[in-house]
Formats: sequence, structure tokens, C-alpha cells
Amino acid sequence: MGGTGIPLWSNAKRTFWNGVTRMYNRHNGITPPSADEIARRARAHYLIGEAGFPNYGDEIIAREWVKYLAQVDPEVPVIFDCLCAGPAAAILHGLHPKLTVVDTVAQLCMTDRERLWHALPEADRASTAIEDIPAETIGAELCKALDDEGYGARYAAGIRLLTKKTQDLHIIGGGYMRSVWNANLARLSAALWAQLHHMPAVVSGVGLEPLNAADRVYAADIAKQITAFSCRDIPSRDAIDPGHTSATLAPDDCFVNALDGVYLPDDAPLPRTMVCMQTDLVDDPDALLRHMVNVLEAWHVPRGERIGVVECIPYDSQNAMQALGEHGWEPWLYPMQDLLERGFPAQAGQRWLSTRYHPHLLAAAKGCSGTFIAVQPGYYDVKHNAVLRMGSRWTQTCIGQPDIPQPGPGFADPSVRFMYRDQIRKQVAPLYGMPGGR
Repeated sequence: MGGTGIPLWSNAKRTFWNGVTRMYNRHNGITPPSADEIARRARAHYLIGEAGFPNYGDEIIAREWVKYLAQVDPEVPVIFDCLCAGPAAAILHGLHPKLTVVDTVAQLCMTDRERLWHALPEADRASTAIEDIPAETIGAELCKALDDEGYGARYAAGIRLLTKKTQDLHIIGGGYMRSVWNANLARLSAALWAQLHHMPAVVSGVGLEPLNAADRVYAADIAKQITAFSCRDIPSRDAIDPGHTSATLAPDDCFVNALDGVYLPDDAPLPRTMVCMQTDLVDDPDALLRHMVNVLEAWHVPRGERIGVVECIPYDSQNAMQALGEHGWEPWLYPMQDLLERGFPAQAGQRWLSTRYHPHLLAAAKGCSGTFIAVQPGYYDVKHNAVLRMGSRWTQTCIGQPDIPQPGPGFADPSVRFMYRDQIRKQVAPLYGMPGGR
């Protein structure tokens, strides 16, 4: 036995294999990682998003970022933080060799909001909706827990992952942060906390509108202090940075890998006409479905023809399926999980009718013609206008509009996706480097 209690033969064995490894590396031109690189690989990239609800747009953005990190930095662990961590872990399974999914920041914001509301005097609770608790106040409570895990002891394990095992923080894009979803918006405080604790933080491709005045100030203050902040639409960028000094305009985060592998194969047998109709965030779902039928009739879609129905949230397309069947068409469902696992069903030559943002974006980027219906003014019109800015030339129709337009063309130049890819990757280079740059 040696003085350390380790058998001498064990030391000799280790020395032998270390020598073999050095000879192998030298023979094959392999440079072993430095001590600094080994230390870097021990600390995770921390992503905050909204995967797991599930909602197709949030899922595709999360998957594309996790896939990107598997390409450019596979040796570094990834921690993905979202509210629905269980479903998200299944949806993201297998995309990165060192992925952990948690709900630390998301749950702390939700529980902090509850605690703040219950702490109000009873008379104030009666007149104050929980959604009216300021995001900045919720975010301040989040930061207290990150500074003192005893303040959020139920999430101490997750807090330690963020505070002790993380090298940077990235809030990924999507439309899940706005004033009405104040607990979601409060997650921005995690980016500021990270930056102030020597972890570079980036917010990329977010859609924030509509924001109230207080939340505009809150988001603007964070944008000024972190490494980079970008919005996917002009109203969001202008709301928090009218002078365009701290927030930039960016494409949607789904372009981070130039949409490679996102679509079904080009030779897949797909319907010529596709619809995506949502009944959430719609005041009168029946009026929406009547308008869908009116549009298809104005487009002279023959009765009996198969119409593809894209589902972005499970069960959200059942009413559209029923309405299509009742009016003599053959509805064919593309379930949300199949969109992720098999691919998005868009091909050049199709025509689309969509209320949702990402189906509009992905179909138009593939060259499909189409028309969009903007529901919930101030939210979805901002989304669809962002797609027009990115390259879509689809027409718009409104519920109840008598003069129905023909579908407008998709992107004039589908190869713009590569420019968008490079733009997104450049913004996050302070966290992940540029591909091939490490």
C-alpha cells in the first residue's frame, strides 16, 4: 500500500494508461483539453424557455437551440428551465448528450407571484388580479431566492445548479413573456441576476408586446445591463428601446439551424390545402370557423378534397376538424407531436390559411402561398407582421370580412434562412462561440 492507502499497482496502472493516451493523442494529432477547458466543460449552459406546455412554436425553438448546442459544444452540460419540465424532458429527449430539464426559475416566479398576492391586505386582494402583480416585483423575489436559497428552499437543488454549476444564461425566444403573463415576464430578472454575478446573459428573439408602461421600463432596464438583448418584432424592440441602443431586431429563434430537419421530406404526399385554426385567444370560435369555411369556398377548394389540419396545441384543432367534415371536406390531422418528430408538413405549391404565427412562418419560408387571420389585436397582429418583415408576402383576412383575398406568395428568397441563422448565432457568440471557433 502507498501512503495514501491506494495500492501501488493502481498508481502504476494509471501511469501506464496515461502514457498510452499521450502516445495515442500524439500519433493522431489530438491536443488534449487544457485545464481551463476542462473547468469550462464542468459548468453548464443555462437556457430558459417555455417548452413542455406543449405549444409547437415554443417546442421547435427549444429543440433547435438544444440541437445547436449539441453541435457546437457537446461536452458542456445544458440545463433547460421551463414551467412544464416533465413533458419538456420527453420532448427534448435525445437531442443533447448532457441535457437536464428543470423548472427552478419558472416555478420560483409562479410561487413568488402567489406569495406576493396572498401577502396583500384582504381588501386589496379583492380588487387586485394576480396578473396585476408587477413583473419587476416578482423578479425581485426571484433574485432573493437565488441569493439566499433559504428563501426558496423547495427549489434549493435547482438554485444550486444555477448559482454554482452554470457558466452563462440564455433566455430563448418566443411569445411567452408579456404583461398579462407576469410570472413568465419576471424570468427576465434571472438574466440580470446572472450578468451581475459574472455570468454573461443573453435574451434572444423574444416577442414582448403587449407590455404595460411599468413592464416596458422593467424590460428596458434589463436590456441595458446584459450582454445582448434582441426582439423578433419591431413593436417589442421599440417599446423597450426607442433609441435602438440596447435591443436589436432579430429573426425568430427557430432559424438558428436554418430550419434544417424541421420539415417533412419534399416528396411526402401532402394535401394541397392546409389550415391551422386556434380556438384559444379567440372571443368567438364559431365565427372564426365560419370564416375559415368562407375562405375555403372563396378559394374554390372542391368538396371532398383532403385538407390538412395542423395542430399546434393538443386538442386545439378538434373544432376545425369537425367544421371541415360537416362542410364536405376530408380533414387530415397533423398532430403536434408528429410535427416535432416527423417534420412540419409544408411544401412549395401548397396554399395555407393560418391564425398561428409559426405555421405562417414555416410555411411561407418553404415557399407556400397563404393567408393569415390575426386574432387578439395587439398580440397576434404583431406576430404576423413580424413574419411579413422576415419575408412572407401572405395576404390577411379578418373574421367576418366579406371580401376574401386570394393567397399571397411565401418568401421570395427561401435561402434567407441562412442569413437569419448566421445573425442569430452571431448574437449568442459571447456564450457559445461561433461554430468551429472553439
